[in-house]
Amino acid sequence: MKKLRIDSIAFIVILTVLGVANLLNFNKPEVSKLENRALKQKPQFSFSEFIKGNNAEDYEDYFSDTFILRDNMVQLSRDVQHSLQFLGQDVSLVASEDDLPDQNGKETEGEREKPPEEEIKKDFGDGPNVGYWLVVDGEAVQLFKFNKESFEYYAQVLNKFSQKLGSDVKLYSMIPPTNGEFLKLKKYKGMTDSQNDALDFLKSKLDDSISSINVYDALNRHTDEYIYFRTDHHWTALGAYYAYASFMEKTGRQPVALESYEQIDIGDFLGSSYKKTLNDSLKKNPDHIIAYKPFTGYEYLMYNSGKEKKADIIDMKYANKITDKYLAFMSSGGANWSVIKTDVHNGEKVLVIKDSFGNAFVPFLLPHYEEIYVVDSRFYNVSTTGNIVDFVKENGINEVVFCIYMEDVNWHKFMSSVEHLLGE
Repeated sequence: MKKLRIDSIAFIVILTVLGVANLLNFNKPEVSKLENRALKQKPQFSFSEFIKGNNAEDYEDYFSDTFILRDNMVQLSRDVQHSLQFLGQDVSLVASEDDLPDQNGKETEGEREKPPEEEIKKDFGDGPNVGYWLVVDGEAVQLFKFNKESFEYYAQVLNKFSQKLGSDVKLYSMIPPTNGEFLKLKKYKGMTDSQNDALDFLKSKLDDSISSINVYDALNRHTDEYIYFRTDHHWTALGAYYAYASFMEKTGRQPVALESYEQIDIGDFLGSSYKKTLNDSLKKNPDHIIAYKPFTGYEYLMYNSGKEKKADIIDMKYANKITDKYLAFMSSGGANWSVIKTDVHNGEKVLVIKDSFGNAFVPFLLPHYEEIYVVDSRFYNVSTTGNIVDFVKENGINEVVFCIYMEDVNWHKFMSSVEHLLGE
């Protein structure tokens, strides 16, 4: 009992000291360098909101995010998780929460209208709220659990788009798999469901008017190449190129040879999988980003709150920070909506409805279209820009491509944001 009392007193003393130190710490951090994200800032106090109980969650998030020594505690927690989830030499299984920028209709229209750049930068990853990564020999593999209901919902949403857009607009479904689908280590194959089987299931659910792009086969022919990052859940620009080539063949067009592009070396990169797992073996084995410079003349315009901003397809302002470099593709791609006007005057116009996988895919479309419209459902504002059906008709768009990666298709919440584009 005496020992128990001493332990209890010590615990209370430590908790009290940390609590007082936290209250006296007026220099609260604004960014977590460890997690590479913006931290919750102190909310504005409103007595009326306090009475309603609306401030409680905001203050809880604020104190949680800015608690003294927070980054040290997060790193310690990760280290403990890694030791408990150890599966063998250089192998671990990591579970991590993934907070998608909540731009899916729950926030106010003003909030969705203009996503702050820091919100885009803090974590432009996609995927469900809890993800699992198998880290093997310095490479993070995102595991997949097939949710049949979510795939049925994806089909329902796209079928609704097809019905409302009509036969004059051609629809394409492109679903990039996660790198777990090409896991070569048979020992761990049973830990992830077959994404190819999920795509086969989807075929019978999509309307015949929607063309499916077989990205799986396109990538599977190149598994010995650098088509996925090791420390990030995205495909590389090379992987996106093979998907683009498959799309072109489906449309009856000739893809541009990869050799026609000038390579841009953006340098070493630690991506989303590293930020979610904080695994040391990933940190010691960074990726390297190569982009392909468009040779087609273009003007890239991004729109937020009705304000127009010119940007670069490969935006080197993101090249300086090792964890930001995927944002170089399409200058983060996080506008309310964007348009690329090219010097290809053929009257062809396409809309790409995408998540962040689409950012590396879109640049390859420039030689084939006069105008390329880009929408990420998390940031589009129906109330100010109008529903997507009217948007397509007003801009004379001929084709719509849904480029949404496997885990977002598998996540009802993300697809509900896509359905929201219809304005229903």
